[in-house]
Amino acid sequence: MVNNTNDIAPQIALPDKDGLAIFEVKKIIRCKSDNSYTEFLILDDSGKKKDYLKKVVSKGIYHFEDFLMSTGYFYRIHNQHIINVAHLTRIIRNNGGYVLMDDNTGELIPIARARKEDFLKHLKFKGIIL
Repeated sequence: MVNNTNDIAPQIALPDKDGLAIFEVKKIIRCKSDNSYTEFLILDDSGKKKDYLKKVVSKGIYHFEDFLMSTGYFYRIHNQHIINVAHLTRIIRNNGGYVLMDDNTGELIPIARARKEDFLKHLKFKGIIL
């Protein structure tokens, strides 16, 4: 992982078959745990339209959690999911709660019941909800 220094936007290095790919942390939409693997969904706005990259890394989500949370962009809403609140588009209250992200997948990401109250407090603190 690459730490932030002075005026450089926080970045993260994710291993791939050829080495390390460097991404701006703010472009990470969400991370999903799959046991000892973590799937990153990353905004790719280098072309004419927004696309999204999926990067699967053979390290558990816990390996990235502290760093991501320290950037101020992320919140762990479930044991399997860390989201970038800057990419949050909708909170759904049905069946305990879900969120939708701006990744156009339409995937409902569950909010753990035990984390819901703190998550809403976090969004209030960030000024996202009043």
